[in-house]
Amino acid sequence: RLCSLVTPALGAFRISAHFYAFSVISSMPGNAKYANYQTVSPPTVAGAASIDESYERTKCRLCDGTNLGLVLKLKPTPPANAFVPKERITQGEKVFPLELNFCRNCSHLQLSHVVSPEVLFRNYVYLSGTSPIMVKHLEEYAKEAACLVNLRKEDFVFEFGSNDGTLLRHFKSLGFDNVLGMDPAKNIAKIATADGLKTIPKFFSFESAKDVRSNFGPAKLICANHCCAHIDDFHSIVRGVKELLAEDGIWIFEVGYLLSVLKDSLFDTIYHEHLDFHSVEPIRRFCLEQGLQLLSASAVSIQGGSLRCVVGWPGTSPAITGGSDAIANLVQAEAAAGLHSESVFLRWAKSIDSSRNEVLALLKGLRSAGKAIAGYGAPAKATTLMYHFGITKDIISFIADDNPLKQGLFSPGLHIPIVDARYLYEHQPDYLVILAWNFADSIMKKHENFLLMGGRFIIPLPELRVVKTSSP
Repeated sequence: RLCSLVTPALGAFRISAHFYAFSVISSMPGNAKYANYQTVSPPTVAGAASIDESYERTKCRLCDGTNLGLVLKLKPTPPANAFVPKERITQGEKVFPLELNFCRNCSHLQLSHVVSPEVLFRNYVYLSGTSPIMVKHLEEYAKEAACLVNLRKEDFVFEFGSNDGTLLRHFKSLGFDNVLGMDPAKNIAKIATADGLKTIPKFFSFESAKDVRSNFGPAKLICANHCCAHIDDFHSIVRGVKELLAEDGIWIFEVGYLLSVLKDSLFDTIYHEHLDFHSVEPIRRFCLEQGLQLLSASAVSIQGGSLRCVVGWPGTSPAITGGSDAIANLVQAEAAAGLHSESVFLRWAKSIDSSRNEVLALLKGLRSAGKAIAGYGAPAKATTLMYHFGITKDIISFIADDNPLKQGLFSPGLHIPIVDARYLYEHQPDYLVILAWNFADSIMKKHENFLLMGGRFIIPLPELRVVKTSSP
Protein backbone atom coordinates (compact mmCIF):
# COMPACT_ATOMS: atom_id res chain seq x y z
CA ARG A 1 0.00 0.00 0.00
CA LEU A 2 2.80 2.44 0.93
CA CYS A 3 4.74 1.86 -2.28
CA SER A 4 1.63 2.41 -4.38
CA LEU A 5 1.47 5.94 -3.01
CA VAL A 6 4.82 7.04 -4.40
CA THR A 7 6.50 6.96 -7.77
CA PRO A 8 8.93 4.05 -8.18
CA ALA A 9 11.76 6.01 -9.75
CA LEU A 10 14.37 7.13 -7.25
CA GLY A 11 14.86 10.43 -9.03
CA ALA A 12 11.23 11.33 -8.53
CA PHE A 13 11.47 12.14 -4.85
CA ARG A 14 12.97 15.25 -3.38
CA ILE A 15 14.88 15.54 -0.12
CA SER A 16 15.23 18.64 1.96
CA ALA A 17 18.43 20.41 2.73
CA HIS A 18 19.66 18.54 5.74
CA PHE A 19 22.93 20.32 6.40
CA TYR A 20 24.10 18.07 9.14
CA ALA A 21 27.63 17.82 9.86
CA PHE A 22 30.03 15.42 11.27
CA SER A 23 33.65 14.41 11.07
CA VAL A 24 35.83 11.74 12.58
CA ILE A 25 38.89 13.94 12.88
CA SER A 26 38.27 14.74 16.52
CA SER A 27 38.01 11.06 17.41
CA MET A 28 41.50 10.22 16.20
CA PRO A 29 44.09 9.60 18.91
CA GLY A 30 46.91 12.03 19.58
CA ASN A 31 48.07 13.97 16.55
CA ALA A 32 46.80 11.39 14.07
CA LYS A 33 44.38 13.95 12.68
CA TYR A 34 47.33 15.78 11.17
CA ALA A 35 48.56 12.75 9.21
CA ASN A 36 48.83 13.59 5.50
CA TYR A 37 48.25 17.27 6.17
CA GLN A 38 50.46 20.29 6.21
CA THR A 39 49.60 22.69 8.99
CA VAL A 40 48.81 26.11 7.62
CA SER A 41 50.16 29.32 9.11
CA PRO A 42 47.60 31.74 10.53
CA PRO A 43 46.05 33.94 7.82
CA THR A 44 47.40 37.48 7.81
CA VAL A 45 44.05 39.12 8.48
CA ALA A 46 42.46 40.54 11.59
CA GLY A 47 41.04 37.81 13.78
CA ALA A 48 42.91 35.10 11.89
CA ALA A 49 42.58 31.50 13.02
CA SER A 50 45.30 29.69 14.92
CA ILE A 51 46.92 26.56 13.52
CA ASP A 52 45.22 24.47 16.22
CA GLU A 53 41.84 25.27 14.74
CA SER A 54 42.57 24.79 11.04
CA TYR A 55 45.00 23.04 8.77
CA GLU A 56 45.59 22.63 5.07
CA ARG A 57 44.95 19.31 3.38
CA THR A 58 47.54 18.33 0.79
CA LYS A 59 45.94 15.09 -0.45
CA CYS A 60 42.68 14.48 -2.29
CA ARG A 61 39.91 13.26 0.01
CA LEU A 62 38.80 10.61 -2.46
CA CYS A 63 41.86 9.26 -4.27
CA ASP A 64 44.69 10.44 -1.95
CA GLY A 65 46.41 12.07 -4.91
CA THR A 66 48.76 14.99 -4.25
CA ASN A 67 48.50 16.72 -7.63
CA LEU A 68 46.10 19.48 -6.55
CA GLY A 69 45.58 22.83 -8.25
CA LEU A 70 44.14 26.01 -6.65
CA VAL A 71 41.19 27.14 -8.80
CA LEU A 72 39.16 29.50 -6.60
CA LYS A 73 40.07 31.82 -3.74
CA LEU A 74 37.19 33.52 -1.91
CA LYS A 75 37.48 36.01 0.93
CA PRO A 76 38.26 34.38 4.32
CA THR A 77 35.24 34.12 6.62
CA PRO A 78 34.33 32.93 10.11
CA PRO A 79 32.51 29.58 10.30
CA ALA A 80 29.29 30.15 8.37
CA ASN A 81 26.97 29.14 11.21
CA ALA A 82 28.92 30.84 14.02
CA PHE A 83 26.18 33.30 15.00
CA VAL A 84 27.16 35.63 17.80
CA PRO A 85 25.26 36.73 20.93
CA LYS A 86 25.11 40.43 21.65
CA GLU A 87 27.59 40.29 24.51
CA ARG A 88 30.31 38.93 22.21
CA ILE A 89 30.04 41.18 19.17
CA THR A 90 32.88 43.40 20.40
CA GLN A 91 35.31 40.51 20.82
CA GLY A 92 36.05 39.86 17.16
CA GLU A 93 36.03 36.49 15.43
CA LYS A 94 38.57 34.28 13.75
CA VAL A 95 38.41 33.88 10.00
CA PHE A 96 39.66 30.97 7.91
CA PRO A 97 40.82 30.67 4.29
CA LEU A 98 38.13 29.70 1.80
CA GLU A 99 39.84 28.14 -1.22
CA LEU A 100 39.08 25.32 -3.65
CA ASN A 101 41.51 22.75 -5.03
CA PHE A 102 40.98 20.63 -8.14
CA CYS A 103 42.41 17.10 -8.07
CA ARG A 104 44.22 16.53 -11.36
CA ASN A 105 44.10 12.79 -10.75
CA CYS A 106 40.37 12.10 -10.18
CA SER A 107 38.76 15.51 -10.94
CA HIS A 108 37.34 15.91 -7.43
CA LEU A 109 36.80 19.51 -6.29
CA GLN A 110 37.43 20.20 -2.62
CA LEU A 111 38.12 22.79 0.04
CA SER A 112 41.80 23.09 0.89
CA HIS A 113 41.62 24.33 4.49
CA VAL A 114 39.89 22.27 7.17
CA VAL A 115 38.38 23.89 10.24
CA SER A 116 38.17 21.71 13.35
CA PRO A 117 34.78 19.96 13.53
CA GLU A 118 34.70 20.80 17.22
CA VAL A 119 34.64 24.46 16.20
CA LEU A 120 31.97 23.94 13.53
CA PHE A 121 29.51 21.39 14.80
CA ARG A 122 29.34 20.82 18.54
CA ASN A 123 26.71 23.53 18.99
CA TYR A 124 24.57 24.03 15.93
CA VAL A 125 21.71 26.37 15.08
CA TYR A 126 20.13 24.74 12.02
CA LEU A 127 16.86 22.87 12.53
CA SER A 128 15.47 20.93 9.58
CA GLY A 129 11.97 21.00 11.06
CA THR A 130 11.65 24.80 10.85
CA SER A 131 10.92 24.81 7.11
CA PRO A 132 7.63 23.36 5.83
CA ILE A 133 9.31 22.72 2.47
CA MET A 134 12.04 20.68 4.11
CA VAL A 135 9.58 18.75 6.22
CA LYS A 136 7.58 17.84 3.11
CA HIS A 137 10.67 16.73 1.20
CA LEU A 138 11.76 14.51 4.06
CA GLU A 139 8.31 12.99 4.20
CA GLU A 140 8.57 12.02 0.52
CA TYR A 141 12.09 10.78 1.11
CA ALA A 142 10.97 8.39 3.86
CA LYS A 143 8.23 6.90 1.68
CA GLU A 144 10.47 6.44 -1.32
CA ALA A 145 13.40 5.01 0.62
CA ALA A 146 11.16 2.51 2.42
CA CYS A 147 9.94 1.18 -0.91
CA LEU A 148 13.38 1.17 -2.48
CA VAL A 149 14.78 -1.21 0.13
CA ASN A 150 11.48 -3.06 0.72
CA LEU A 151 11.57 -2.00 4.35
CA ARG A 152 9.78 -4.18 6.90
CA LYS A 153 8.36 -2.94 10.19
CA GLU A 154 11.11 -4.59 12.23
CA ASP A 155 14.03 -3.41 10.05
CA PHE A 156 16.58 -1.04 11.56
CA VAL A 157 16.83 2.45 10.04
CA PHE A 158 19.85 4.56 10.98
CA GLU A 159 20.63 8.16 10.08
CA PHE A 160 23.86 9.97 10.83
CA GLY A 161 23.85 13.75 10.75
CA SER A 162 20.22 13.33 11.79
CA ASN A 163 19.73 16.81 13.26
CA ASP A 164 16.35 17.24 15.00
CA GLY A 165 15.09 13.89 13.72
CA THR A 166 12.63 15.20 11.14
CA LEU A 167 13.39 12.38 8.67
CA LEU A 168 13.27 9.69 11.36
CA ARG A 169 9.96 11.07 12.57
CA HIS A 170 8.51 10.42 9.12
CA PHE A 171 9.74 6.83 9.19
CA LYS A 172 8.02 6.38 12.55
CA SER A 173 4.80 7.86 11.20
CA LEU A 174 4.93 5.19 8.47
CA GLY A 175 5.08 2.48 11.13
CA PHE A 176 8.85 1.91 11.16
CA ASP A 177 9.67 2.40 14.83
CA ASN A 178 13.14 0.82 14.87
CA VAL A 179 14.98 4.05 14.10
CA LEU A 180 18.06 5.72 15.53
CA GLY A 181 19.84 8.99 14.85
CA MET A 182 23.37 10.23 15.46
CA ASP A 183 24.45 13.86 15.39
CA PRO A 184 27.45 15.63 16.94
CA ALA A 185 25.46 18.75 17.83
CA LYS A 186 24.73 17.99 21.46
CA ASN A 187 22.10 20.72 21.78
CA ILE A 188 20.11 19.45 18.83
CA ALA A 189 20.55 15.76 19.65
CA LYS A 190 19.04 16.55 23.04
CA ILE A 191 16.04 18.21 21.37
CA ALA A 192 15.46 15.19 19.13
CA THR A 193 15.76 12.67 21.95
CA ALA A 194 13.36 14.67 24.12
CA ASP A 195 10.91 14.50 21.22
CA GLY A 196 10.99 10.70 21.24
CA LEU A 197 13.62 10.27 18.50
CA LYS A 198 16.64 8.69 20.19
CA THR A 199 19.75 10.48 18.94
CA ILE A 200 23.31 9.68 19.98
CA PRO A 201 25.35 12.90 20.35
CA LYS A 202 28.48 11.68 18.57
CA PHE A 203 30.40 12.06 15.33
CA PHE A 204 29.81 9.08 13.06
CA SER A 205 32.91 6.92 12.62
CA PHE A 206 33.99 3.30 12.35
CA GLU A 207 34.10 2.99 16.13
CA SER A 208 30.67 4.53 16.70
CA ALA A 209 29.27 2.30 13.93
CA LYS A 210 30.60 -0.76 15.76
CA ASP A 211 28.87 0.39 18.93
CA VAL A 212 25.58 0.90 17.09
CA ARG A 213 25.74 -2.53 15.45
CA SER A 214 26.51 -4.29 18.74
CA ASN A 215 23.48 -2.66 20.37
CA PHE A 216 20.96 -2.50 17.51
CA GLY A 217 22.16 -4.94 14.87
CA PRO A 218 22.84 -4.25 11.16
CA ALA A 219 20.96 -1.45 9.44
CA LYS A 220 18.75 -2.24 6.48
CA LEU A 221 18.76 1.44 5.56
CA ILE A 222 21.40 4.07 6.33
CA CYS A 223 20.65 7.70 5.49
CA ALA A 224 23.00 10.67 5.40
CA ASN A 225 21.50 13.81 3.94
CA HIS A 226 23.61 16.85 3.11
CA CYS A 227 26.36 15.95 5.52
CA CYS A 228 28.78 13.76 3.57
CA ALA A 229 30.37 16.86 2.05
CA HIS A 230 31.23 17.95 5.60
CA ILE A 231 33.60 15.06 6.23
CA ASP A 232 37.35 15.35 5.97
CA ASP A 233 38.19 11.66 6.51
CA PHE A 234 35.57 10.24 4.18
CA HIS A 235 37.37 6.89 4.07
CA SER A 236 36.71 6.33 7.77
CA ILE A 237 33.04 7.22 7.33
CA VAL A 238 32.72 4.62 4.59
CA ARG A 239 34.37 2.05 6.86
CA GLY A 240 31.67 2.89 9.39
CA VAL A 241 28.93 2.42 6.80
CA LYS A 242 30.39 -0.94 5.76
CA GLU A 243 30.52 -2.04 9.39
CA LEU A 244 26.86 -1.18 9.98
CA LEU A 245 25.13 -1.88 6.64
CA ALA A 246 23.21 -5.17 6.34
CA GLU A 247 24.04 -7.49 3.45
CA ASP A 248 20.75 -6.61 1.74
CA GLY A 249 20.79 -2.97 2.83
CA ILE A 250 21.41 0.30 1.04
CA TRP A 251 22.99 3.61 1.95
CA ILE A 252 21.32 6.73 0.55
CA PHE A 253 23.09 10.06 0.76
CA GLU A 254 22.56 13.42 -0.82
CA VAL A 255 25.16 16.12 -1.39
CA GLY A 256 25.39 19.37 -3.29
CA TYR A 257 25.97 18.62 -6.96
CA LEU A 258 29.03 20.20 -8.53
CA LEU A 259 27.35 20.25 -11.94
CA SER A 260 24.63 22.53 -10.57
CA VAL A 261 27.10 24.61 -8.57
CA LEU A 262 29.09 25.34 -11.70
CA LYS A 263 26.14 25.72 -14.07
CA ASP A 264 24.31 28.23 -11.87
CA SER A 265 27.43 29.74 -10.26
CA LEU A 266 26.31 28.77 -6.78
CA PHE A 267 29.56 29.88 -5.21
CA ASP A 268 27.87 30.73 -1.91
CA THR A 269 27.53 27.02 -1.19
CA ILE A 270 31.28 27.15 -0.58
CA TYR A 271 31.89 27.50 3.15
CA HIS A 272 33.93 25.67 5.74
CA GLU A 273 31.34 23.00 6.48
CA HIS A 274 31.31 22.01 2.81
CA LEU A 275 34.65 20.34 2.28
CA ASP A 276 33.69 18.60 -0.95
CA PHE A 277 31.79 19.38 -4.14
CA HIS A 278 30.82 16.04 -5.51
CA SER A 279 30.23 14.70 -8.99
CA VAL A 280 29.25 11.20 -10.07
CA GLU A 281 32.40 9.83 -11.70
CA PRO A 282 34.77 10.39 -8.74
CA ILE A 283 32.16 8.92 -6.37
CA ARG A 284 31.63 5.89 -8.62
CA ARG A 285 35.34 5.12 -8.70
CA PHE A 286 35.69 5.73 -4.98
CA CYS A 287 32.88 3.28 -4.16
CA LEU A 288 34.50 0.57 -6.26
CA GLU A 289 37.81 1.07 -4.48
CA GLN A 290 36.00 0.68 -1.14
CA GLY A 291 34.30 -2.59 -2.12
CA LEU A 292 30.92 -0.95 -2.60
CA GLN A 293 28.83 -0.15 -5.66
CA LEU A 294 27.10 3.03 -6.73
CA LEU A 295 23.69 1.58 -7.62
CA SER A 296 22.03 4.75 -8.84
CA ALA A 297 22.49 8.51 -8.97
CA SER A 298 20.10 11.32 -9.73
CA ALA A 299 20.25 15.08 -9.99
CA VAL A 300 17.57 16.87 -7.97
CA SER A 301 16.68 20.52 -7.56
CA ILE A 302 16.89 20.86 -3.79
CA GLN A 303 19.32 23.51 -2.53
CA GLY A 304 19.82 24.85 -6.01
CA GLY A 305 20.95 21.46 -7.25
CA SER A 306 21.84 18.27 -5.40
CA LEU A 307 23.15 14.80 -6.19
CA ARG A 308 21.45 11.80 -4.65
CA CYS A 309 23.43 8.56 -4.52
CA VAL A 310 22.30 5.04 -3.66
CA VAL A 311 25.15 2.79 -2.58
CA GLY A 312 25.14 -0.88 -1.63
CA TRP A 313 26.98 -4.19 -1.65
CA PRO A 314 27.74 -5.67 -5.09
CA GLY A 315 25.46 -8.63 -5.67
CA THR A 316 23.44 -8.55 -2.43
CA SER A 317 21.89 -5.07 -2.15
CA PRO A 318 18.63 -4.45 -4.06
CA ALA A 319 19.05 -3.63 -7.74
CA ILE A 320 17.83 -0.20 -8.82
CA THR A 321 15.87 -0.22 -12.04
CA GLY A 322 17.54 2.11 -14.53
CA GLY A 323 20.33 2.88 -12.09
CA SER A 324 23.23 2.12 -14.44
CA ASP A 325 21.76 4.24 -17.22
CA ALA A 326 21.16 7.11 -14.82
CA ILE A 327 24.80 7.00 -13.70
CA ALA A 328 26.10 6.88 -17.28
CA ASN A 329 23.93 9.81 -18.35
CA LEU A 330 25.15 12.00 -15.50
CA VAL A 331 28.80 11.12 -16.12
CA GLN A 332 28.33 12.10 -19.77
CA ALA A 333 26.69 15.41 -18.78
CA GLU A 334 29.54 16.16 -16.37
CA ALA A 335 32.15 15.57 -19.05
CA ALA A 336 30.27 17.80 -21.48
CA ALA A 337 30.15 20.60 -18.89
CA GLY A 338 33.90 20.38 -18.35
CA LEU A 339 33.85 19.12 -14.78
CA HIS A 340 37.01 17.15 -15.50
CA SER A 341 38.88 20.26 -16.65
CA GLU A 342 40.80 22.56 -14.32
CA SER A 343 40.52 25.49 -16.74
CA VAL A 344 36.72 25.52 -16.45
CA PHE A 345 36.94 26.36 -12.75
CA LEU A 346 39.55 29.05 -13.33
CA ARG A 347 37.11 30.76 -15.72
CA TRP A 348 34.32 30.31 -13.18
CA ALA A 349 36.30 32.33 -10.64
CA LYS A 350 36.25 35.32 -12.99
CA SER A 351 32.49 35.07 -13.52
CA ILE A 352 31.91 35.17 -9.75
CA ASP A 353 33.66 38.52 -9.61
CA SER A 354 31.35 39.82 -12.33
CA SER A 355 28.28 38.77 -10.31
CA ARG A 356 29.72 40.51 -7.26
CA ASN A 357 30.15 43.76 -9.13
CA GLU A 358 26.57 43.63 -10.44
CA VAL A 359 24.92 42.91 -7.08
CA LEU A 360 27.05 45.38 -5.15
CA ALA A 361 26.41 48.15 -7.67
CA LEU A 362 22.65 47.69 -7.26
CA LEU A 363 22.74 47.66 -3.46
CA LYS A 364 25.09 50.62 -3.14
CA GLY A 365 22.99 52.58 -5.63
CA LEU A 366 19.85 51.93 -3.59
CA ARG A 367 21.55 52.96 -0.35
CA SER A 368 22.87 56.12 -1.98
CA ALA A 369 19.29 56.90 -2.99
CA GLY A 370 18.24 56.61 0.66
CA LYS A 371 16.51 53.24 0.39
CA ALA A 372 16.33 50.95 3.42
CA ILE A 373 17.49 47.38 2.77
CA ALA A 374 17.11 44.26 4.91
CA GLY A 375 17.78 40.58 4.32
CA TYR A 376 15.62 37.47 4.58
CA GLY A 377 17.04 34.14 5.63
CA ALA A 378 20.28 33.54 7.49
CA PRO A 379 21.53 30.27 6.00
CA ALA A 380 25.19 29.34 6.13
CA LYS A 381 25.61 30.33 2.49
CA ALA A 382 24.76 33.93 3.37
CA THR A 383 28.07 34.27 5.19
CA THR A 384 30.04 33.47 2.03
CA LEU A 385 27.81 35.64 -0.12
CA MET A 386 27.97 38.69 2.11
CA TYR A 387 31.70 38.46 2.78
CA HIS A 388 32.75 37.95 -0.84
CA PHE A 389 30.31 40.51 -2.22
CA GLY A 390 31.08 43.07 0.49
CA ILE A 391 27.51 43.23 1.81
CA THR A 392 27.95 44.72 5.28
CA LYS A 393 25.67 46.16 7.96
CA ASP A 394 26.06 49.52 6.25
CA ILE A 395 24.00 48.04 3.40
CA ILE A 396 21.70 45.57 5.20
CA SER A 397 20.29 46.76 8.51
CA PHE A 398 18.85 43.44 9.73
CA ILE A 399 18.09 39.88 8.60
CA ALA A 400 14.74 38.18 9.24
CA ASP A 401 14.84 34.42 9.81
CA ASP A 402 12.27 31.82 10.87
CA ASN A 403 14.66 29.76 13.00
CA PRO A 404 14.19 30.67 16.68
CA LEU A 405 17.72 29.49 17.49
CA LYS A 406 19.13 32.27 15.30
CA GLN A 407 16.79 35.06 16.33
CA GLY A 408 18.38 37.48 18.76
CA LEU A 409 21.88 36.63 17.54
CA PHE A 410 24.16 38.46 15.10
CA SER A 411 25.52 37.21 11.78
CA PRO A 412 29.02 35.69 11.78
CA GLY A 413 31.71 38.37 11.57
CA LEU A 414 29.55 41.10 10.07
CA HIS A 415 27.27 41.28 13.13
CA ILE A 416 24.01 42.05 11.37
CA PRO A 417 21.12 41.39 13.81
CA ILE A 418 18.90 38.35 13.16
CA VAL A 419 15.24 39.01 13.96
CA ASP A 420 11.82 37.40 13.81
CA ALA A 421 10.01 37.91 10.49
CA ARG A 422 7.40 40.06 12.22
CA TYR A 423 10.08 42.73 12.52
CA LEU A 424 9.74 43.26 8.75
CA TYR A 425 6.31 44.76 9.15
CA GLU A 426 7.25 46.84 12.17
CA HIS A 427 10.27 48.36 10.40
CA GLN A 428 9.22 48.20 6.76
CA PRO A 429 12.35 48.29 4.57
CA ASP A 430 12.11 49.33 0.94
CA TYR A 431 13.99 46.27 -0.32
CA LEU A 432 14.47 42.77 1.02
CA VAL A 433 17.47 40.74 -0.19
CA ILE A 434 16.55 37.06 -0.12
CA LEU A 435 19.77 35.52 1.15
CA ALA A 436 18.09 32.11 1.29
CA TRP A 437 17.57 32.49 -2.46
CA ASN A 438 16.99 28.77 -3.02
CA PHE A 439 13.67 29.22 -1.19
CA ALA A 440 12.84 32.53 -2.87
CA ASP A 441 9.49 31.44 -4.29
CA SER A 442 8.14 30.15 -0.98
CA ILE A 443 9.48 33.18 0.92
CA MET A 444 7.86 35.61 -1.50
CA LYS A 445 4.59 33.72 -1.33
CA LYS A 446 4.66 33.70 2.44
CA HIS A 447 5.38 37.42 2.57
CA GLU A 448 3.18 38.62 -0.27
CA ASN A 449 1.99 41.38 2.06
CA PHE A 450 5.49 42.86 1.96
CA LEU A 451 5.03 43.43 -1.78
CA LEU A 452 1.50 44.74 -1.31
CA MET A 453 2.85 47.28 1.16
CA GLY A 454 5.21 48.59 -1.51
CA GLY A 455 8.31 46.55 -0.73
CA ARG A 456 10.48 44.82 -3.32
CA PHE A 457 12.46 41.59 -3.23
CA ILE A 458 16.04 41.27 -4.47
CA ILE A 459 17.15 37.77 -5.44
CA PRO A 460 20.96 37.83 -5.84
CA LEU A 461 21.54 34.35 -7.31
CA PRO A 462 21.66 32.43 -9.60
CA GLU A 463 20.80 35.57 -11.61
CA LEU A 464 20.15 38.98 -10.10
CA ARG A 465 16.42 39.81 -10.05
CA VAL A 466 14.27 42.53 -8.51
CA VAL A 467 10.66 41.52 -7.87
CA LYS A 468 7.78 43.94 -7.31
CA THR A 469 3.99 43.59 -7.37
CA SER A 470 3.77 44.07 -11.11
CA SER A 471 6.31 41.29 -11.79
CA PRO A 472 4.92 38.08 -13.30
